[in-house]
Amino acid sequence: MISALDARGTSLLLPVEIGTTDTSELHSVKALLDSRATGSFIDQDFVHSKGMNVRTLSCNIPVFNVDSSPNETGQISKIVDVVLRYKTHSKRMLLAVSRLGKQSLILGYDWLKDHNPKIDWEKGEVEMTRCPLRCEGGQAQRKEQTCKKRTELRALRSYRDGPTPLLQKELEMGELEETTPQPCTPDWEPGDRLFLTRLLPELTQTNLRAMATTS
Repeated sequence: MISALDARGTSLLLPVEIGTTDTSELHSVKALLDSRATGSFIDQDFVHSKGMNVRTLSCNIPVFNVDSSPNETGQISKIVDVVLRYKTHSKRMLLAVSRLGKQSLILGYDWLKDHNPKIDWEKGEVEMTRCPLRCEGGQAQRKEQTCKKRTELRALRSYRDGPTPLLQKELEMGELEETTPQPCTPDWEPGDRLFLTRLLPELTQTNLRAMATTS
């Protein structure tokens, strides 16, 4: 099933690279993440323009719209075998060839369910931190996050168990803003008493002899 491509709030564009498994050619493309598309598709005109080799299916796959009506593009009869790369993540997959209009590539619900990416829809950011172990790059990202968390935990334990750390911040010349110290005025009330004391250095035997008086 191919969903409408003009819907807002359910999809975003992801910059990816697809490499053909037979010629190893790389092509940069914007992939539309669409949770309402049950499969992943690549545009027929894009395949022809890049000279990508296709494989013919033994049985055609019918395509339906969101209202269950047959799609005007017809049935799926061809696929392409590619390796999809996003940042450090890569995975071999089959893309169904169809007419996608303004879009070149659609990653649908099957891809989203398989990789379960962490998506920030407000910022349009995608992190591949919950991929299965068979994905290249996903394991490295999880290992990096685990090391980062362990480092943070060790720092917290050292702050908790050790002395109070001194905060030191190196600033380049010109970055330090001039601030005027504000006087601290205590709130005095009638009847309050102020106690003062003074700390003196420890007296040594020499000090005692020097302060002794002769009778």
